[in-house]
Amino acid sequence: MAIFDTVEIDGCEVSRASLHNLTFIKELELMPGCRILVSKRNMIIPHIEENLDRGGFDCVKLYPMNCPCCAAPTRIENGGAAEILRCDNTACSAQFLRKFLHFVGKKALDIEGLSEATLEKFISKGWLKEFTDIFRLDRYAREITAMESFGEKSWRRLWDSIQRSRNTTFERFVIAMDIPMIGRSASRELRHRFNSNLDALKEAVINGFDFTVLNDFGITLHNNIHAWFRKEENKKFWEELKTMVNIESTNAAAAAETTNNPFTGKTIVVTGKLEHFTRDTINARIQSLGAKAGDSVSKNTDFLICGEKAGSKLDKARALGVTVLTEQEFLNMAGNAA
Repeated sequence: MAIFDTVEIDGCEVSRASLHNLTFIKELELMPGCRILVSKRNMIIPHIEENLDRGGFDCVKLYPMNCPCCAAPTRIENGGAAEILRCDNTACSAQFLRKFLHFVGKKALDIEGLSEATLEKFISKGWLKEFTDIFRLDRYAREITAMESFGEKSWRRLWDSIQRSRNTTFERFVIAMDIPMIGRSASRELRHRFNSNLDALKEAVINGFDFTVLNDFGITLHNNIHAWFRKEENKKFWEELKTMVNIESTNAAAAAETTNNPFTGKTIVVTGKLEHFTRDTINARIQSLGAKAGDSVSKNTDFLICGEKAGSKLDKARALGVTVLTEQEFLNMAGNAA
């Protein structure tokens, strides 16, 4: 995380931006005290565009040799296109909390009401020792409703959200496992291959399935899946969570939608501010149509959905001859005029 003097961008005060990984820091030659150029990409995400004081970057001196949370040694991991600083201490409190945040996050089980602060409190009281303890929080309902900033209504909303999360999808279940590099696109590809069958996926791993035959699955992702399933505690977690949730079957109409629309198999990129969607919801809609949600415009892009205040992506799309759609044109073609 980069922390800098507060600046105003598009009417908002900004003082922090993600540094993503070590490679990003290296390429910008960032050091404490540097002057930087900051933007808001997609009008939302603060991003460091340039370092005005480049020169003399020394990663050995800057990177912490020990985890600032648990003091365990750190290591640099090559994550494919980027180097990432890791702490391998499974007992690290920061890692433990991060894993819970991932489990309840919007891309995984999507449980509202379990913020970072709330999770920290529940963990500190010993109520959450493993992920599935979330489904047993009713054992502490009296204590929770008595907590400061909590009450009967807050507890009821939280518990209702927990119960709703029991009806989930194959993709959300797989993402909740926190297998390195498994996100929406990868989990969706796995759903197609194994027909939303979790047992079939696990059996394939046991039988040495080669995941590199799947679209956009490289050897690193293949190894990550097999390595995750080799750990007994992970397999136990997989089986226990299966008994506590219901995996929604693929709806026939939804399946037909992914094959009977002009976007099936296409790559779609979005730019600018949309009226009916956030970036996450438009990407989910794109994927529901059997298309791929791209991040940047290239010769492989088939459509660009263009909202207000579109940037360089629109210029590049026009230069490459990519079909440009307004948000309403996209909705009309998808058969869902909002």
